[in-house]
Amino acid sequence: MASALQIIPEPHNFAPSPDFRWLCEELFAKVEEVRINGTAGTGKSVSFRYYEIISNFTELWRKTVGNNIYPALILALPYRDRRIYNIKDYVLIRTVCSYLKLPKNSPTEQRLKDWKQRVGKGRGLSSLLVEEISKRRTESTRKLITIDNINDYLDELSKEMNASGRGFKNLVKAKPFLHCLENMTFVELKYFFDIVLKNRVIGGQEHKLLNCWHPDAQDYLSVVSDLRVVTSKLYDPGVRLKNDDLSIKVGFAFAPQLAKKVNLPYEKICHALRNDFFVEEKMDGERIQVHYMNYGKSIKFYSRRGIDCTYLYGVNLLSGTISQYLKFSDSVKECVLDGEMVTFDAMRKVILPFGLVKGSAKEALSFNDINSNDFHPLYMVFDLLYLNGTSLTPLPLYQRKEYLSSILTPSKSVVEIVRYSRCYNAESVKKSLEVAISLGSEGVVLKHYSSCYNVASRNNSWIKVKPEYLEEFGENLDLIIMGRDSGKKDSFMLGLLVVDEQETGKTDQERSPEILNDSSTEQRATNPKKRVKKVLSFCSIANGISQEEFKEIDRKTRGHWKKTSGLSPPPSILEFGLKLPAEWIEPSESIVLEIKSRSLDNNETNMQKYATNCTLYGGYCRRIRYDKDWTECYTLDDLRENRRTKSNPSHQIENLQLQLVPKKRKRALVSNPFHQSREQKPISGIFAGLFFYVLSDYINSVTGVRITRAELDDDIVKHGGKLIHNVILKRHFIGEVRLIGFKITRECRALIDRGYDILHPRWIMDCTAYKKLLPIEPSYCFSVSEKLRAVARRRVDCFGDSFENDISESKLSSLQKSQPNLLSTRQADKSFELQIIPLFLFSNRIVYIPRSKIGPKDEKLLEMKIRLFGGKITDQQSLCNLIIIPHTDPIWRKDCLEKVHIQIKEQVKASNLDTVPRIPRIVAPEWVDHSISENCQVPEEDFPVSHC
Repeated sequence: MASALQIIPEPHNFAPSPDFRWLCEELFAKVEEVRINGTAGTGKSVSFRYYEIISNFTELWRKTVGNNIYPALILALPYRDRRIYNIKDYVLIRTVCSYLKLPKNSPTEQRLKDWKQRVGKGRGLSSLLVEEISKRRTESTRKLITIDNINDYLDELSKEMNASGRGFKNLVKAKPFLHCLENMTFVELKYFFDIVLKNRVIGGQEHKLLNCWHPDAQDYLSVVSDLRVVTSKLYDPGVRLKNDDLSIKVGFAFAPQLAKKVNLPYEKICHALRNDFFVEEKMDGERIQVHYMNYGKSIKFYSRRGIDCTYLYGVNLLSGTISQYLKFSDSVKECVLDGEMVTFDAMRKVILPFGLVKGSAKEALSFNDINSNDFHPLYMVFDLLYLNGTSLTPLPLYQRKEYLSSILTPSKSVVEIVRYSRCYNAESVKKSLEVAISLGSEGVVLKHYSSCYNVASRNNSWIKVKPEYLEEFGENLDLIIMGRDSGKKDSFMLGLLVVDEQETGKTDQERSPEILNDSSTEQRATNPKKRVKKVLSFCSIANGISQEEFKEIDRKTRGHWKKTSGLSPPPSILEFGLKLPAEWIEPSESIVLEIKSRSLDNNETNMQKYATNCTLYGGYCRRIRYDKDWTECYTLDDLRENRRTKSNPSHQIENLQLQLVPKKRKRALVSNPFHQSREQKPISGIFAGLFFYVLSDYINSVTGVRITRAELDDDIVKHGGKLIHNVILKRHFIGEVRLIGFKITRECRALIDRGYDILHPRWIMDCTAYKKLLPIEPSYCFSVSEKLRAVARRRVDCFGDSFENDISESKLSSLQKSQPNLLSTRQADKSFELQIIPLFLFSNRIVYIPRSKIGPKDEKLLEMKIRLFGGKITDQQSLCNLIIIPHTDPIWRKDCLEKVHIQIKEQVKASNLDTVPRIPRIVAPEWVDHSISENCQVPEEDFPVSHC
């Protein structure tokens, strides 16, 4: 067999390179037309039409150009191109706007940045960019650009963008890019933009193009991962590959077999594996294949996607961070290993998370000695796929593992063979998971005992099982689809319900005209449910939805979508924030999705996007809930209750009135400006003698909860204030009126222009919290005169701390975040430093610290830090969601870890076989200090506890 390092000759083209425009019009545009318009009137299926267009193109290339299709294929499959341009959507938009001499943040640029909201079916960013260019210049009729020319330009562009750095400023100066902009026609420009963005130019029809060129091309690409190699070998359709050619080849990257994740009980997983399988520890690293050639004189390392990583790990046995530790039997001339590259902490003897793999390799490379660094790469081998000219992929797994252990000698902590055991039933899976948990592993992989190795496959012969760790916002939410934005991948806007408890005994005629649950009268009489008032937008989800699920959602909702631009969604039913979807749907016509998320996102940007004033962080779809009616979705009350239970108790007390939503009250008719809209007896006289006019709702910056005008009015009336509804009537003393506002609305702007002072709703909330009328300070001034602002400033110091009012925890937190006010003082007195303390950093943590007799002082200090930052300490391991093992005597620590793992195993054993156990993380004390220094909870897996 020819060596992989031998230069492979390319087939010959007898004609000059065709024009790029011909490729665009003959292939790209025709395929796109079928994708957008279908085959109406032709009587042919879409698939047949695709094959017809692509086969005509390939035959035309053979007859008019030659047998080397690589120059065109690399443009048609840009995501397979190994050239790197570092060009993203935003960079391309800024570059085109700069080329058109548009000012920064112009309306055109802003419109292009929101391109995903504007595109319809079959359209992308490239189409919009060409539209804007066509409005400002005529189509180019200059020198034609050939396919070879554009490949040369892309070679230059790749070199320039990697040498000068990414960013639109460098792209604007790139000569090959500017030459293409100035000389290409609009059709060429459209597909040129798609190529540099590495979009799918022929939209999912790549396999048809490969198969039309040669029937073995698609299969061969999966084992060599290189278009040049494929086109060099496969140019005559009449010459088919042999079975040996379609197997793994030494020196060529291949697409590895992947483990499949299934949501099935352990019994069914075992049945799928025919009750005979190996259980391996699952590593949290980077999938790496090693190609060992010519007795180690040449070694190649390839990633899962075929990227050459040899420079990190070594080109031969005499160099590199991994290569020099590969110890094979003398008889091994060449072989291919499959495994996982992880990062090993030599000090603590633990494996570190995936994100450190390349960094550790570069660090070890800079030292030229793997033992001189605290952490370094560790290669965990789990399969042998090729040996001395023979592919081992058809052999059963157990035999490949026997060969692997016989030819490879592990080097401790640098090259090791993954541990495995043979199992037969669900109980053994559960026990194996217990062991993985005790070792701090990511989970286990189950592999059928006699399974072959299937290149580029993910099937039931390899199944991965992970423990589901406790998370901050771990429960699943059932949400209703209420909007949709089309793009490369549809994004759905999901909402939750606002409900009222429905009283029993009332008829439908007695109920207010709200949206009622779609259930029968008999059911409502016997089983009272909640009454749905409206749906609030909560989050946007695109991840986790498979193509089949997208199609199922489209099938079930087809014909019910309405364009937002043509018909606004009714606010009485659907309430959106600032972010509006391109299309909306009635809840009764929609479907429910089960969403999983790590936490809630309350940052300032997202507070206004959704009607709930918060959204999900890292949300993804788990499944479609066919069994759920839309009226059974997650509610706003559920969300608030969830957030209350996860917040600090003292924080709850302070913001209790902000989080609780009062039941619907009956409104009295307003007959005059001074009429009280709430008939209730005041509970205090804080606001006695004052008149109030509330202009808008209030959104609490800490909790993200909206307080409506009606709720603010209620608070004012409960504490003795009076409401007015027309400020301009002058029926009151101007000094007794307080205008409250949070937004610059049209009405608010008119009152400001008339000279009225507007106070922040926070003043109302603080007055009721402190149970007294507070003096006006700068934090309470929303829009006031300079005279009032000057008076307010005299009541606080240079840090904004009040001379008169008491300070609460939330105020202290806001003071500490006011960095601009501290900068001038820090420059004047550098000896003074105010540390920002996130008071509720660990508010969601219940921590268990095993007791030791050796270091009680260290334990008390650790407990004090956790409590200071809002956490709780428990003496019962079963009640905790985090375990911290103190760094005391190594012998005691090892004994302590064993006891902790024993109890975890007992918890796992007590769980059902149908569910994956949820367990607390085990971390070292450094996790606490790093979290405090970073002002956030850092990843727990970065701080594992050493076993010795």
